[in-house]
Amino acid sequence: MLTDDIKSKEIETSEGAAESADPLVLTERDIAVLQFAHEQRYLCYNQISDTFWKGCSEDANACKHRVAKLVTAGFLSKKYSGRKQVDVYFSTEKAVEALKARSLDSGIPALKFTRDFERYISHDLHVTNLRMLFRELGWREWTSERVLRERDHYYHRPDGVLVVRGQKIAIEFENRITKGKLRYKEMFDYYDGHAGYKLLFVIIRKDIRDWLLDLKYDARKVWFASYEDLMEQKEKTVFENMRSTFELWRLL
Repeated sequence: MLTDDIKSKEIETSEGAAESADPLVLTERDIAVLQFAHEQRYLCYNQISDTFWKGCSEDANACKHRVAKLVTAGFLSKKYSGRKQVDVYFSTEKAVEALKARSLDSGIPALKFTRDFERYISHDLHVTNLRMLFRELGWREWTSERVLRERDHYYHRPDGVLVVRGQKIAIEFENRITKGKLRYKEMFDYYDGHAGYKLLFVIIRKDIRDWLLDLKYDARKVWFASYEDLMEQKEKTVFENMRSTFELWRLL
């Protein structure tokens, strides 16, 4: 299960255990992991295990050994985040070449690793959790902020775009309420005037302030939900705005 505090459940594996005399043959699951890491910038271990090895016994260590093999074979690069105290995995240039050969590279190059990658790591990992939750609910068509920026060259970019039955839903995640009313008003005005998005989901960690719901926006389009509720209640999560509420399952 995806967790809010994004703790790593990784167990150390010696490189020798992952090495093989034969070259690694990528599976469909490997490709899915590499594509996710490539589009979302990086993944932590529990995101990989809970999403791509969901239902597998942790005692079997299948995920641990496969991830170690992908690292040893040069498809994933492992870096440690001191800020979050977890290992995170990046798709390498070798991985992107493998994705490109399958037309799955999303039109963006391999991420160039920099030491300041941790600057937005909490925000990034929580957004990835949201993508993985929507994937679990059957909504797999998602465009990440990185793709919107580097491929589509969007100036105003949501944290992700989810497509449900052909309709685009902009996703804005707020790690906590730090912006003033003017900043949120500007954001709502932008989305109110953007015909390309059918809905805007503003997903907020911790609490949703009453004043935020009471701001001026198109109540047919803009909806708010708690991040914690989404992680726990999933399709039963209640979205709300100044006029109404609905449960997420209605979109399924």
